[in-house]
Amino acid sequence: MRIFQVDAFTDSIFSGNPATVVLDADGCDEATLAAIAREFPHAETAFVFAAGGPDHDLQLRFFNAVKETPFVGHATLAAHSVLLSLGRRRLGVTRQLSGTGILDVGAREVTRAGRRHTEIEFRQSVPELDAPLPLRNTLRVAEALRLPGARLHESLPARIARKGSTRLLVPVADDAALASIAPNFSSLLSLGQELGADGFFAFVMTQGADGPVTDARMFCPALGIAEDPVSGNAHAMLAAYLWDKGLLRGATHFVGRQGAQLGRPGRVAVTLETAAHADAPNAPNPNTAGALVAVRIGGSAVIVSEGTLAADN
Repeated sequence: MRIFQVDAFTDSIFSGNPATVVLDADGCDEATLAAIAREFPHAETAFVFAAGGPDHDLQLRFFNAVKETPFVGHATLAAHSVLLSLGRRRLGVTRQLSGTGILDVGAREVTRAGRRHTEIEFRQSVPELDAPLPLRNTLRVAEALRLPGARLHESLPARIARKGSTRLLVPVADDAALASIAPNFSSLLSLGQELGADGFFAFVMTQGADGPVTDARMFCPALGIAEDPVSGNAHAMLAAYLWDKGLLRGATHFVGRQGAQLGRPGRVAVTLETAAHADAPNAPNPNTAGALVAVRIGGSAVIVSEGTLAADN
């Protein structure tokens, strides 16, 4: 089997979020898949399988060093970047089956900062949002993050979002508060088990020259990941949160930045589809307010290395 190391949500190697991609995994049993993922614990692993039916083009399964995960955004970008480089898929839309169902994964050429890039984008149905977390529990989370309660956002509540996995979205006051987070991971692990959250996604939102911008950090000790450099799935959850709170002010696109504190900066392009224009994204008035019906998460990926898995002796 061919294996690739890929950096996702970035245009440059050694940044963004690393993922391992294993091609032609058909025939591998569960123990082998888990063992391969444990061999590369620094990154989540996407295994590529042939399609199992006429309603999709390929199947992906995702493992980290601890367990299988229904869906992983950055590993999806990584896998499709590899397939594009090998000519095993084309620009346009490919139908992917994974643990959350079938979704469209598009690929197109874009120009950014004067350079041409291939941008890969997946479309997800809207994540579910729980009721706001009670203040007493939010303060316990802040304590586990070693963040004074006064440095949480003064009015936005913490909420758990669900889409394949669960993340507690924690709004903080500003960039300085975000940078100061230094978690007590044992406390986070216990709180995650108690609250039913696989990870903690702290964020701050600002208004950039070209529209809304978010900066975020994510901590997932339950998945064996102290801090995740860049998460696509969590940004889909964040989109649902921001839309529900009316914070996008009619905008249906924002840029999410993550990974700077780890020296692996990444960029996530987030597009929201509403009922008013979901079937016609190029309509004259695409910012018409309406119910959120889908979120599209996009970004680039670059192959760092490739090789072949040796046969078991």
